[in-house]
Amino acid sequence: MIEHVARLFVSPTSVEWMRFAAVLLGLFAFIGVGESIRAVLRFSPEVTRKLVHVLTGILIFFTPKFFISALPPLLMAVVFIAVNGLAIRLHLLKGMHGTGRSTYGTVYYPLAFLILVVLFWYSAPEIVSLSMLSLALGDAAAAIVGENMRNPTTYYLTSDRKSVEGSFAMFLSTAIALAFGMHFLLPAVWFSLALIILIAVAASTVATACEALSARGLDNLTIPLSVAGVIHVYLYSPSPEIISQFTLGVSFGLAIAAVSFYAKFLSASGSVATFLLATAVYGLGGWKWTAPILTFFVLSSLLSKVGRIKKSTLDSIFEKTGARDFFQVAANGGLAGMLVVAQHVVPSVNFFPAYLGSVAAATADTWGTEVGLLSTQTPRLITSLKPVERGANGAVTWLGMFGGAIGACLVAATAFGFSAPLSFVLRAVVGGCVGAGVDSLLGATVQAEYQCVACHKRTEKSIHCDQPTEFLRGIHWIDNDVVNWCCVISGAVVAALL
Repeated sequence: MIEHVARLFVSPTSVEWMRFAAVLLGLFAFIGVGESIRAVLRFSPEVTRKLVHVLTGILIFFTPKFFISALPPLLMAVVFIAVNGLAIRLHLLKGMHGTGRSTYGTVYYPLAFLILVVLFWYSAPEIVSLSMLSLALGDAAAAIVGENMRNPTTYYLTSDRKSVEGSFAMFLSTAIALAFGMHFLLPAVWFSLALIILIAVAASTVATACEALSARGLDNLTIPLSVAGVIHVYLYSPSPEIISQFTLGVSFGLAIAAVSFYAKFLSASGSVATFLLATAVYGLGGWKWTAPILTFFVLSSLLSKVGRIKKSTLDSIFEKTGARDFFQVAANGGLAGMLVVAQHVVPSVNFFPAYLGSVAAATADTWGTEVGLLSTQTPRLITSLKPVERGANGAVTWLGMFGGAIGACLVAATAFGFSAPLSFVLRAVVGGCVGAGVDSLLGATVQAEYQCVACHKRTEKSIHCDQPTEFLRGIHWIDNDVVNWCCVISGAVVAALL
């Protein structure tokens, strides 16, 4: 690791410094041209921004051909992170930043390049080129098509408006760009036409999903990093089995997302997030890693339908009810997905106990809530044991705690079926129960709670009865999703340390 970091700062040759100056001037020239076009022809700032976006990406595509040392591209990225950040703060260079909304996309763009250079410059420079090319052409195509269609089919997965036509343009242009880019960069002995098409389609599908979920310019980071990850799996996996497994993972993720959306287990944003999560978990971990989280998802989704009429009386209290959205999927499964990726990147460390603990914690929390709401007992606040209303934050019942423990045991037991040691299962159960306890404790103490000014009910919602609610207690930014993140992190930490 130390040697890798030191190598990044090896001094370039004088020729490379001259090329660095030329490329830097070329990039500033693109910005100048964009500003001139915007001022003289009175084009929309979005048009000139995309022009700069595309030209910069194409130039970056060739940087591994210009430089041997990583230092010039690193400096280039740092310069533009600083320049673009300053321009946003001072409202300069509208031809680059004028998108009609507050965004740090032009900062994320060089930041993505910086991360790719650090990770792949010496080991796989073609990944740097291909990833930035996919961003330059794919993201631009999505914006151009989506914004110039007369009657686009729009949708919202997070806060940004997207269009079906723009997303399709993103997928198609990214696939074509990657196919031609791989043909140009990779040695002929590395690939066949079938492999090129397979990589292009898989990477484009993942990148399009990331773009659809990203908001406020974050796609400038998520698109190239996701493309880089997929390409690395296909070109640098230690065994051919991983390649076929990852391909099946993409198909498996699409199937799970589609079925879950049709069954109304997930919202549109939750379905896209689940596709990405399932692709990573099955594609990199196989059934050993997939079985626990799939058990959690299927059984918890079915359990949420039990006693739905009785539970529906509490819909006005909970912040989110019904189909799970992107933020809920991320809160319950995001850490698990990260741990699978970490296991793939650092195989010498065993992340499976922490993974199992995080999934067990998500299950114990979910089952504790769903089963507890069916209890005839009066719930009690976990901090004081005083009776509280059903659905109150931090409320627990004996039946709910028992249900949560059973859920954690079922999920952990699936790993035992894939030859995981019994100690892993027991650690996961303990971690799951502790995580659920942490969730209840935070709900009772710091989770934001509001009161409706119209009906005077206590609620997690900031809008109730079509009116802004009154803040009662807790910390404003700690909502149910934040509490769930803390739950799964606690479960993972406990299971890892036991």
